[in-house]
Amino acid sequence: MTQLRRSAPVLALALAGALAACGGTSPAGDDDVVTPDAAVGPGADASPDAEPPGGCPAGPAGTPCVMALHDEVAASCDADRLAELTAALEARRGTWPLWHAGRALFVTDAPATVAGEWNGWSTSDAATAALCGGALATAMVDVATGRWPYKLVVDGAWQLDPGNWSFAFDDYAGNADGKNSILNTYDSGLGQLVQPPEPLCSDALGNCRMLTTYLPRGYADPAQATRRYPVVFMHDGQNIFDDHDCCFGHTGWEVNVQLDADIASGKDEEVIVVGADHGGVDRNDEYGWSTSVGGKQETFMAFQVDTIQPTAAALWRLDPARYYVAGSSLGGLISMRLLLAYPDVYAGAASLSGAFWPGQDTDTALRDLLPAIGKVDRPVYIDHGGTAQSGADGYADNVEVRDLMVTMGWSLADSPTCAPGPDALCYFHDVGATHDELAWKDRAWRFLRFFLAR
Repeated sequence: MTQLRRSAPVLALALAGALAACGGTSPAGDDDVVTPDAAVGPGADASPDAEPPGGCPAGPAGTPCVMALHDEVAASCDADRLAELTAALEARRGTWPLWHAGRALFVTDAPATVAGEWNGWSTSDAATAALCGGALATAMVDVATGRWPYKLVVDGAWQLDPGNWSFAFDDYAGNADGKNSILNTYDSGLGQLVQPPEPLCSDALGNCRMLTTYLPRGYADPAQATRRYPVVFMHDGQNIFDDHDCCFGHTGWEVNVQLDADIASGKDEEVIVVGADHGGVDRNDEYGWSTSVGGKQETFMAFQVDTIQPTAAALWRLDPARYYVAGSSLGGLISMRLLLAYPDVYAGAASLSGAFWPGQDTDTALRDLLPAIGKVDRPVYIDHGGTAQSGADGYADNVEVRDLMVTMGWSLADSPTCAPGPDALCYFHDVGATHDELAWKDRAWRFLRFFLAR
């Protein structure tokens, strides 16, 4: 059984809907389990039969309407309209503040000061106040286009905005959180990172993990509210974004930074990246070894396909025809295993410095499974560093898998000249490169370009 720790109701509701959609079951014994039609995650599409809260369209399409409704309520304090506004805002919890046409609507559960980069981090410039005696405190603030870090100040204490899942890592030594909340206007030309507040948990695996997601520029634009995006599901989610404190001092892959630049320059199309954290001490068993030899690969793969991905689809607007999977080292191995086991789910897979050696002593390694499974008509990206002489970074194992795939019918080409197609095997040897996040950061653009080139 899989479940979601549910102190954040909107995320729990999203998972309930996701599990129902894929034939799963909601967690047994929870008093707050609801039917999937009752609610959706922030920014998701509402049930077609549901009356939109406040009469405004669901998700980004309704942002201008909700802000106009706020203006109306602030002027009239009409009790019925206040109730409609409160419902509309609660449906968007996790995506606060709303922004449209140069104005930001900040929403808090109790009065707070809003201090951000746009107002010089002033602790007196803007503050939320209870609206017409209602349950929520609001403030309408003029904020120009941009991606703006901010925090709430309550009784002199600085804190992240609990109603906003969007954040950015912060290197300022005085910021104990290491993060700021982010107001990213939908016309900023920049993407943003979002993280639901509660982890996904699996009884079968016996652990929990966070999801961190990159949403591309314009995702919250009301004009783009029905657009669905290709998605790359990535492993080792702690390591793939621009957290400079992660990864043994190597910093992260900075995939979000790379995509912001490559999307802005027209090289890559807009894409969502969902990074699921690894399972800590269980990482090697989950990514590396088959259950047939005492590992957890197949159990993790089921969790990935049946829980992580449907949950993401309930929260964000994903294109189900364009699910990619990618990772490095053992994350590269499990990406390959997922593609081979679920070719109808994934449009392609990428392995950076794949650790293809687990199971070589039990005939359960990737090289043993490939011939038995046979060729699948999906594009694959493989790279590695090291040299033939050193054997570092899985050189020999990666070359062996590459050559085996060619004999099975994949068409080999060298990055970045690889042409897309179901038979494509895009390959890159980064001569002498080491096995770490700095090396994968330098090469990440290659697999992204292979799958997402305009």
